[in-house]
Amino acid sequence: MKIVYLWFIFMISVYAQSILVLNSNSEIDRYKSMEQAFSKSIDKPFKTINIANMSPKAIQEYLYDEYPDMIYTIGTKAYQYAKKYVPEKKIFFSSIVNYKRFKMGKKSFGVSNELHPGMKLTLIKSLLPHTTSLSMLYSRYTENIYKSFKEEAKHVGIEVRGIKIKEGDSFNVDVLQKADAFVMIADPIVLKEEAKIKNLYKTITAKNKPIVAYHKLYLKYGAMLIVAVDIPTIGRQVASMMKQEMQGSAFTHIQLPAGSQVIFDKGLAQSMGISCDRSALGIVNKVIK
Repeated sequence: MKIVYLWFIFMISVYAQSILVLNSNSEIDRYKSMEQAFSKSIDKPFKTINIANMSPKAIQEYLYDEYPDMIYTIGTKAYQYAKKYVPEKKIFFSSIVNYKRFKMGKKSFGVSNELHPGMKLTLIKSLLPHTTSLSMLYSRYTENIYKSFKEEAKHVGIEVRGIKIKEGDSFNVDVLQKADAFVMIADPIVLKEEAKIKNLYKTITAKNKPIVAYHKLYLKYGAMLIVAVDIPTIGRQVASMMKQEMQGSAFTHIQLPAGSQVIFDKGLAQSMGISCDRSALGIVNKVIK
């Protein structure tokens, strides 16, 4: 009888947990895509809310009223509010720039916003074998990412030269274009002024230097290589982590993105007179000719 009772309690704990998806802004395509992929991969009922136009007070009241057992936060804003108002709950996250800048407790789980730097560096070295130096822009938000990139680069014979910026700083293009290639990371300060980014890309490509970016939208500015996270995979990955948590199964609490998309503009490389390793094109998802 005791065994039956314990099993009943276990089943209640697995199936009765309430789930909330807290989206920082569901109008942003990548956030919407993550939410949709998650919803198709989770087989438990859940609620969703877009907090883009909600006041902090309204968000607080909503979280207190719902008081879910598990929350999937999409974007930094959603994570910060969940952590502030219901820190005792299990909080899953995605799309946080450099999650290491936040204090992650035992009840925080999620998927990193960035692919492993070693993967990016391996792709760069494979496709552009003559690359021996890279330049990067970073801020206090992404300093850990830069340091990790710099350390990993030593293993593939590449020197990384970084410039730390603050809000309002101009980009030191003269220094950046002296490296063999420029790598752009998703830094909120770098991304704040589109005009500066366009000018940076224009100046670097004019010197026939390749640019490696993290999203395909930068192809139109002149990026040669895109190494991007596969967005829907992240939503499915979080759903899988949540299922494992509900089942009491062991899993890695903070994971790297499981999927990626690699795009290489071969035509741009040829027009710049940059030689690429054709044998390495097999690792590319899409080649632009």
